[in-house]
Amino acid sequence: SAPLVFITGASSGIGQALAQRFAQAGWRLALVARRGAELQAWADAQGFGAGQARVYAADVRDVH
Repeated sequence: SAPLVFITGASSGIGQALAQRFAQAGWRLALVARRGAELQAWADAQGFGAGQARVYAADVRDVH
């Protein structure tokens, strides 16, 4: 099985760039962002399949 990377802030900027790089290298992606629907739309547009990427809506600043 491919290695897994967990990326927070994946809906823009550095997070998106990291997701693209790791995906190109064959990694599985766990992508986290506050705006889950936007992140899912972006992941779909990149062609990330369910076997390669999972999207989670969460705010890592919220401890509850």
